[in-house]
Order: sequence, then C-alpha cells, then structure tokens
Amino acid sequence: MERIGQRTPISKLILKNIPQIHFVGIGGVGMNGLAQLAAQRGFLVSGSDRAYDPSTPLFCHLKQLGISLYPQDGSGVNAQTSHLVYSTAIESDNPDLTAAKNLHIPLLHRAEFLNQLIDPDAELIAVAGTAGKTTTTGMLGWIFDALGLNPTVYNGASVLNWKQNGVPGNVRSGSDKLWIIEADESDKSFLNFHPTHSIITNISKDHFELDELHAMFAQFRDQTSGTVIEGTPLPIGAPGAPNRFSLNGIEFVVPLIGQYNAENALCAARLCSALGMDLEHVRDALAQFKGIERRLEHIGTVDGITIIDDYAHNPAKIGAVLSALAQTTGRVHAFWRPHGFAPLANSLKELVETFSTHYKTYGGSIFILPVYYAGGTVSRTITTEDLIEKLNSAGVPAQFVPDYDALKQKLENCAESGDTILGMGARDPELPQFLRKLVAEWKRFN
Repeated sequence: MERIGQRTPISKLILKNIPQIHFVGIGGVGMNGLAQLAAQRGFLVSGSDRAYDPSTPLFCHLKQLGISLYPQDGSGVNAQTSHLVYSTAIESDNPDLTAAKNLHIPLLHRAEFLNQLIDPDAELIAVAGTAGKTTTTGMLGWIFDALGLNPTVYNGASVLNWKQNGVPGNVRSGSDKLWIIEADESDKSFLNFHPTHSIITNISKDHFELDELHAMFAQFRDQTSGTVIEGTPLPIGAPGAPNRFSLNGIEFVVPLIGQYNAENALCAARLCSALGMDLEHVRDALAQFKGIERRLEHIGTVDGITIIDDYAHNPAKIGAVLSALAQTTGRVHAFWRPHGFAPLANSLKELVETFSTHYKTYGGSIFILPVYYAGGTVSRTITTEDLIEKLNSAGVPAQFVPDYDALKQKLENCAESGDTILGMGARDPELPQFLRKLVAEWKRFN
C-alpha cells in the first residue's frame, strides 16, 4: 500500500483517457498555477471563480490555454469531470463542491493534485518556511532556468522575469523530471510531499503555535531524502548598502532590498552549491533576478513619492518589510489590510508588538483597513478596530480607514516628496489595483 503523500502517477489515479479536472477558485494564485500546469500537460481543464472577470489578463491567459471558465454556481461540474480540485479556503457548502459530491466525483486538495501531477521518478526540490519561501522558490527556479536546466516551477506568486505578454509567470512548464515547488505549511499541506531536496527558510508563529510548527517542520525534514538547507541569519549591513554575502569564496550581490532577501538568496545559493552547480554561474544568474510580484514591488513614483506593494500579512513579514524600507528610504506611510478574522485574532499580540516597534523606531504613518472578507462562516470576535485600540493604547497613532477612497485622501494629505507609501496585505485583489490607481490619479478626483 502506498503511503499518504508519496507521489503517484496521475494516470493511476484517473481512469479516463483524457482526464477532465475542475478547479474551484481558479483565480487564486495557487489554483491558477495548477490549472496552467495541468492544461500544459494535456488535461481538459475547467474552473470557476467568484471574482471571474473575462477582461483581466489572468483569465484571458487561462482561456488561451484552452481552459473553460464558469461562474461559481456548480454549472462547471458535470458527469465528465474526473476530479475536482479545491483549496483550504473553499467553504464546505460551495456550489461546485456540492455538485461534485452529488455526482460522486472525487475531490483532491490542491497539494494532493500537485503531488500526483509530479512524476514519481522526478527530482523534487521543495521550499518551505514561514516567510521567504515564495521569493526563494522564484530565485531558485530562475537560477535553474538561466543555467539551462529546464525546471518545472510552481510558485506562490509571479516571477517578474517570467511575467510578460500576458503570461502570469507564477509557473514554468519544463522537464517532467525536475520540479521546484513552493510548499505551504499554513494548512499542513506541505506534508503531502516527500522531496528529494528541500529548503526551510525560517520558522515563526503564524498559522500555528511554535511547538506545533516545529513538529511539522521536523516531519518535513524527515520526509526529505537528500539535502536539507536551513535558513541562517546574516550580519546586518549598513543602511542603504547593497545586499551582499560570500559563499565558498564567491561574493554575491543580491538585486533586492531587505536583509531577509539576502538570507533568501543565501538559501538558494547554498542548495545550488550542495548540488555541485558552478557558483560563478549561479551568482551571475541571481544578479539578473528581477524579483517577485507583490514582494516589495515598485509600482511607481509620483511627486517624488515611491509607491510599493507587498504581500506581507503576518507579523514576521510585516516587520521585515517595514524594516527593509525604513533603512533605505525616507518616511514610510504604511497601510495594511488583514486577510482574515482568524489570522488577526491569532496574531493580535504579535501585530501590536510589530507595529509598535516600527513606529517607535522609525515613525511615519500606519493606516489599517477592515478585515478582508470573501464570504463563508467565520468568527468575527476580533476586528481591525480592536487592533487599532490596542495600538493607540501602546502609544502608536495608527488610524482606521473604512475604505480605499478614504485611504487615498489620508495618504495624499500626509505623503511628501522623498517619502514611501507601502501597501501590505494578502487575498484582497483590490489592494494592488488601488496602488496602481494611486499612481495614476494622485491628487485627482477627491
């Protein structure tokens, strides 16, 4: 009997000649990446998303790959559907899930589908960790690509080197025998994988308490058959100085700001070294890395004010991003949108500490939007207003903003030339759109 989590050829799981897979929430970055890889490997693919807009570049690209798109009302699921793929974010009463259950269509979590999509004989490199795994996966994928190794890459955000001409850039379809993937610990789904080699960037409290996290990552290490690289802190450089580190006598210059990005790059370079790759070639490839979408992404500059977008959504990531910018720019006017009521409640104390430390060290402004709510049943015992109250009590003049129109006015009133505006948050698709609109409509339409 095969152990849970070991790779099984998809042909053994699906008996139809041409598998037809339906993805619920296909607009999500993890799901659309799987859908792209499935379509590129000859599957018949369909999907639904409650935010479906046929005019957006993502959905246009999915259609170009031959993917059929449906409203999220169950109409995309039929007797020809081989399997339905879902994520932890999908509610149990979702119409597509209900339709699949009524038709007795097997369900696969997205990590299970990815695990079974990977050839059982492939070399699998998995990158995990509380923070930095997306950037590290992108760096590693780009290095392997630049060195002509033709990897298949599955990442949690777009690699800007690959994002062009409408291609999202969050996956790269290459050899079936070499895979590099981001493995997610937030729902324990990374334990589906038994990698050949792995990277663990760091471990800090986020979705689980530290004791449970350490136990999970210990299991992940045990499931890795080859090399395991663990992230290590680097000495803090001088403010504004380029990120640098040396490995085996080779000096690397990291083309991204932030101490943590140097540590991410060191993880990638150490694995490349362990695999016997030419470090001079690795260094040259890394120097050409453009970064990851929504990871300290420069959106634009207006009236001398720099606009930055970042996916930061937990205390460790928020603190790292704020620190990185504060050490390289003038005043930072930051806003954050909590991505869920449960994560806000679980990390309330740590969030207060993170924002307080930043403000008391660097000043600037802090604005916080209402919790992003995409539907479903969830406890709302802790809200943005509760966080604001605790920050104010700690001497931090954080401000509540009810919507993006109010936020625009606040930012236009406080930001001056030489300052930076930083938007942070996960899940809400309007957040990155707002930042682009901010550049285009600065001090207009108030």
